Amino acid sequence: MRIILVLFVISLYSCKTENKERTFNHSDYGDLQAKLDSLYGTHFDENSPGAALLVLYDNKKIINRGYGLRNLETKEPITPSTNMRSASLAKQFTCLGILKLMEEGKLSLTDTIYKYFPYPIFKNVTIKQFISHTSGIEDADWIIENSTTHSNGYASNEDTIEWYAKNEVIRFPPGTAFEYNNGTYTTLAQIIEKVSGMKFEHYIKTHVFDKAGMTTSQYIDDADASKIPEYAYRYERDSLYKWKSVEGHRMDELVGPGGIYLSLNDYANYIEALRNKTILNGESHQLIFKPISMDIELCSEDLEILKNKPSFYAMGWEVTDSLAMHGGLWYGAQNFVIHERKRPLTIVMLSNNDDFFENRIVDKTYSIVDDYFNTAANNVY
Repeated sequence: MRIILVLFVISLYSCKTENKERTFNHSDYGDLQAKLDSLYGTHFDENSPGAALLVLYDNKKIINRGYGLRNLETKEPITPSTNMRSASLAKQFTCLGILKLMEEGKLSLTDTIYKYFPYPIFKNVTIKQFISHTSGIEDADWIIENSTTHSNGYASNEDTIEWYAKNEVIRFPPGTAFEYNNGTYTTLAQIIEKVSGMKFEHYIKTHVFDKAGMTTSQYIDDADASKIPEYAYRYERDSLYKWKSVEGHRMDELVGPGGIYLSLNDYANYIEALRNKTILNGESHQLIFKPISMDIELCSEDLEILKNKPSFYAMGWEVTDSLAMHGGLWYGAQNFVIHERKRPLTIVMLSNNDDFFENRIVDKTYSIVDDYFNTAANNVY
């Protein structure tokens, strides 16, 4: 099964009253919290896996809480410090690693992949095209996942590189179309490792996580949950509509396109670092949300207001003129982030189940938050 990213585009506008400080207290957002509690409580309870929700405004945590359980056996709840699998939200951190190496003068976005891995399939494609899903090459991760010849044990990043070394499958000319590709991000992780001389996970921790104050975020290690504090186990419905664990998928150890476990608390610190431009220097930071693909013409099946809105791929984000967003979809993990750039509002939704998108919770969450900022909070924002 191809791992398809859910991408939404939302056009928003806000104005903030000049010279007016906003101090949040319970009376400010009690109604918002009650509505979100009702929504999430309808889908997740003390006997089900659940979700973690963060509504961040001006670096203030308006809503920051968990719903449901991170472990059905022990009945441990999801909290803001629970580490949940990021799925494709990890791509933005891989891109930050690439930008950091560019900042250090160790690579260029226009470098060909062939420069680092001299295999025929990589001759005419660039790092920028790998980042923007416009390379045109086959998704090796998808091939490996669905191959009966790679069915034993966990797949590794090296398996992806090996597949590209032996195959030259071009789906379209580089730079002419958009097609989501996890294999290119696995390759980007290997480029970071080769250029930096450091293990990929260690490089991202040192140059991104540590600088962003992400103190507990880490990559999966040997698919071992015991190495990650407050680990959220992943669940899906079986044929009898009962929850079953989907831990230990053979593609779980790949890093670059996914593989990070992070919490709401860490992600809030990361958003603050993005707002304050403390991870990269100013010039490099400007590239994070700069479009590098053609109009990818994607829209949400849930949010009707997104239909026919132009959007583009940037550095691990889908962007419009005012928003950056990205989804994450993996076995037992469904996540979404909406990050506004014209006002300091970010909504982060992480889940450890496969009900989240089906129940349109992203759509419903955004509608509640948007309504709050457009009505109840209108006089302030």
